Amino acid sequence: MDGDERRRALSELSEQWVATTDGRQLRAVVAGTGTDLVVLEAGLGAAALTWGPVMEHLAPHCRVVAYDRAGYGRSDPGPGARDLSRLADDLLAVVGAVDHSRLVLAGHSWGGPLARLAAARLMEAAGSLRDGPDARHGAGRRSLTGLVLVDPADEHAELYFSRAMRVQRALQGPMLQVLARCGLLRPLLHAQGAALPEPYRSCAAGDASTLTAARTMVAENAHVIRGLRSLRLDPLDLGAVPLTVVSGCLAGGGDRTVREQLIQAHSASAGAHPGGRHVRAWRSGHLVPFTEPDLVADEILALLA
Repeated sequence: MDGDERRRALSELSEQWVATTDGRQLRAVVAGTGTDLVVLEAGLGAAALTWGPVMEHLAPHCRVVAYDRAGYGRSDPGPGARDLSRLADDLLAVVGAVDHSRLVLAGHSWGGPLARLAAARLMEAAGSLRDGPDARHGAGRRSLTGLVLVDPADEHAELYFSRAMRVQRALQGPMLQVLARCGLLRPLLHAQGAALPEPYRSCAAGDASTLTAARTMVAENAHVIRGLRSLRLDPLDLGAVPLTVVSGCLAGGGDRTVREQLIQAHSASAGAHPGGRHVRAWRSGHLVPFTEPDLVADEILALLA
């Protein structure tokens, strides 16, 4: 797409407001039609429109939804701890707000563990429906067809539990809030998103750079290591749901060891799942949805074929 076509695609996205169980409102953006649904979960500190190019590829084939997590963009902030469990509650509220027959969940970075937890809960609920007195109504209305994890945070990677990672995360929080107060976080995020085409780049940077968004990033960040440790100690049961893990393969400056650890962890996670697939995005680093949106979309659509 050229710039004009992309601006037109952005203008054609519809907004949907999703009510959570505690009365908050989450802003979602929707493209495409049909009863096949793809829900996209962004990474830490990222807003819905970071998925813009992927949505463009998916919209001709299915209904696709991305949303601003609580505290980002125009979504209401979330109360209490922003841990995996609460974040998954909100993701499931989005899933439940859009009628569908088949569902694929896709999560990037920290959105990967979040999507996995939501998937496990959906499968547990579907099993209860099949076995319970309401079985005649079926669990098919919200049938989980597959899960795509895009360069996800992975509890099998030791780097998340290192002292260096703890120090980095401790320093990051205060810095983000100072940058937001000074109006410097938006240009920083805009620069970091150089691979994301306009107008998505500017919109996504704006939605993730308010003081509320910075505080949300800090609140989510505080639970990343704890959340990954909980997944390591108590692995999720995803049954035999089709699973694809996509790894970025390009390392940034000084990032080769980290990148190799992540690829190995992704390979192990995919290999441990029945029929799990590990796909390498050779032209991408961590931001695969920016640099290879066609690959991400193709892997999602393969689960709906």
